[in-house]
Amino acid sequence: MTPFQWENCIADVYAGKHSITIEAYLRDVILPALEVLNRRIDELGRSDEPFAPFVKADTEAVLQETQMAFALSVQSIWERQLRAYLIGCARDLRPGEGIEDNVKKSDWKKLKKLFYRLRGIKFESFPSFQLLDKLHHLGNACRHGDGKSAIELSQRFPDLWRTVPSLPPGFGMLSSGPPAVNTMDVTIKHMREFVHAVSEFWKDTTYIYHESIEPKDPSLEARLVRERVDRSWLPQIPIRSN
Repeated sequence: MTPFQWENCIADVYAGKHSITIEAYLRDVILPALEVLNRRIDELGRSDEPFAPFVKADTEAVLQETQMAFALSVQSIWERQLRAYLIGCARDLRPGEGIEDNVKKSDWKKLKKLFYRLRGIKFESFPSFQLLDKLHHLGNACRHGDGKSAIELSQRFPDLWRTVPSLPPGFGMLSSGPPAVNTMDVTIKHMREFVHAVSEFWKDTTYIYHESIEPKDPSLEARLVRERVDRSWLPQIPIRSN
């Protein structure tokens, strides 16, 4: 099997910084904000003040909205990065074909096809794809509320909602419909997973960019020898059967 290569362009150089951006956003913005709210909820839970339960409930509502807002912001940053990358690829590799305009107005499904058209490798081949797909539907649900994306999200990724225990006999039955968006619980664990997926995607594209440099400087080749051993995913050109 031969390491997968594509035609490099300036967009690959710019994309090398995207993982740094999203990781810093998690570390410096998301985590501190969520930790403050969680600490406040914990303090109120231990308080003997008569008003504490009411303030705690209000703070939990703020936390839930903040989690959804951060989930949407992570998805928005990722989508802007992806669209900018594809536009840059189209500008350098396929000028005059109208692909840039297609990228600007394409939905998630079409973006995946455009990625394959421009880069020659399927988006679904990347190990981060499942989480990025989940992030896409989560972003739509956070942006639009209950609807088609929210229903698909609840069917495919029920872990985004807390498990609701059954009601005791005589208290009726829980609703059989899809869970509401405003009851989602996008935890810190989820945030870390999404940011890691975005970061790993861009690190994977950077790896392919380095593999595609020809001729390679000896120092780059030595770095790639080490990276090929350490990486969990090595995109390769499949052997075609006759």
